[in-house]
Amino acid sequence: MLDKQRRPAIRALVATAALVTGLAVAPSAALAVGTGGTRRVVNDLGFNQGWRVDRHPRMLADITGDGRADIVGFGNAGVYTSVSNGDGTFGLSSWVLGQFGYDQGWRVGTHFRLLGDVNGDGRADIVGIGGSTTLVALAVGNGTFAAPVDARLGFSADGLSTYQLADVSGDGRADLYRIRSTRIDIATAFVGGPFAAPFLATAEFRMPSQYDTLKVADVTGDRRAEILAMAVSGPIHIVSTSPNVVNAYPLSHRAQADTTSSPQLMDKFADITGDGKADIVAFGQTEATTYSATSVGGGNFNDFIPAIGDFGAGAGWDRQHPEEVVDINADGRADIVGFGIHGVWISLSNGNGTFGPIQLLIADFGSNQGWDVDRYVRAAADITGDGRADLVGFFTDGVYAAVTTP
Repeated sequence: MLDKQRRPAIRALVATAALVTGLAVAPSAALAVGTGGTRRVVNDLGFNQGWRVDRHPRMLADITGDGRADIVGFGNAGVYTSVSNGDGTFGLSSWVLGQFGYDQGWRVGTHFRLLGDVNGDGRADIVGIGGSTTLVALAVGNGTFAAPVDARLGFSADGLSTYQLADVSGDGRADLYRIRSTRIDIATAFVGGPFAAPFLATAEFRMPSQYDTLKVADVTGDRRAEILAMAVSGPIHIVSTSPNVVNAYPLSHRAQADTTSSPQLMDKFADITGDGKADIVAFGQTEATTYSATSVGGGNFNDFIPAIGDFGAGAGWDRQHPEEVVDINADGRADIVGFGIHGVWISLSNGNGTFGPIQLLIADFGSNQGWDVDRYVRAAADITGDGRADLVGFFTDGVYAAVTTP
């Protein structure tokens, strides 16, 4: 159990660990995994080619069904793709769709462009929620997409709703969740789709008056997404609810025994123990420590524990230095990857809710190498199909990648 009385002691214990952060000391090489070095893999999609963080989202997802993440970029003229070659490089960037782009009125921070498999064929499709319509473009399998169709759901980017793709039924197709201040509606994906008419899934989670920080993730391992929320009235605690047989959600229950153990964040959901259930990873808001709460099934979690004395805000990790929780050594457990000052730092999962020592993976993709979060995009995803997350960055003169190795 981690309570408020124990936190000062924990901070003292990890003070030394904070000094060996990726933001404070000279680099030391990672021992568990390595990379083949950084190389430019696409001569496009970068700052010099007109791509801007505040206008043009660039994402990684498998749009061909071969198990390797490809590049999908939403540019001025529409959608551009670059398909993974499987060796850490990508094919030529190609314009594939004259929709979802800046010139068609799509704006970062206003409209939603999501990637997910909505028809169960193993390929990521595009779901876009615009000012008045929901458009769906299905992946064809060769790096292109079919013409968008209007799903006619009545969903829109109205400034009051957020949207997420998750599987509510366990059928392998991503369903569309609309999350509002007083209700959550779901449009389920079906074979002849793309989506059925939306229905009310729950009206329990009133935000921000009663709940905050709502998340949707499979934390039971049954391939069906749970809803989790942080309660802000009374003792701070996490609640969860699992979908029933008709895909609606019953009333939630307390997800942890100790209501004082929460660090008041649910940053990331990822399987850090290898049991198939998503766990919670929370980066310290003021302290250096990162915390974790491991899933025990039934939508319940162990109390938060200190997972590593680093990657928290107290160790210098801020919005300029993004962090991800992904499997970087192919052991079936998600690890921490942080884009720091000196380069990319990692901490490998121990399998019990804690992480090993912080290590420098590569002296690149960091702010010392010119990677400014307001100009450049960085991500970790498996672009070779070997189960290890690789590093991809959209830089000044194109796309760079570093393939992880044993």
